[in-house]
Amino acid sequence: MKTAKRNIILTAITVIIVCATYFLLRLWDDTAVRNDLIDYVNNKILRAHQLERQAMDYYNSLTGGNYIDDETLFNKLKADIIPVYKSFIDELESIKPKTKKVENINRLYIEAASAQYDAFVAMRDALKKKDGEGLKAAKNKFVENRLLFDKMRTKLAKLAKKENVRIKKAETKN
Repeated sequence: MKTAKRNIILTAITVIIVCATYFLLRLWDDTAVRNDLIDYVNNKILRAHQLERQAMDYYNSLTGGNYIDDETLFNKLKADIIPVYKSFIDELESIKPKTKKVENINRLYIEAASAQYDAFVAMRDALKKKDGEGLKAAKNKFVENRLLFDKMRTKLAKLAKKENVRIKKAETKN
């Protein structure tokens, strides 16, 4: 009889320990994602975002109503836009989030940025060859890339909402 009571008590203690451990691990994981997201937004992507903004400002200064001529755009793509945008991607790739959820956001950002980089390179190449169809295709890539950036921003906003993290919206013109 004593052995049966002892087994019941040991089983109850084991169940309590397992439940407490599970609860603490879940609590730690939730806090880890929140802290990682805060660190990512407030610290890690700041330099990357500055580089992105710089490249896009260069690009916007020579397109649309600011367009001068193909040669000027080609030279700016070659000398400034593409190298700065590559540095932006390198900066994103150097970020190593601690949690899978934030890592997934960063991966989406890299995917969108890489597609945008490819569009800049395609535009440069089309301008160099004076290839109207290639230029049109490059411009279409920019439109398609908006969807990738929108997907990343949507996932980031959803994760931020879930983790109760407020993100100040930055002006973006991708």
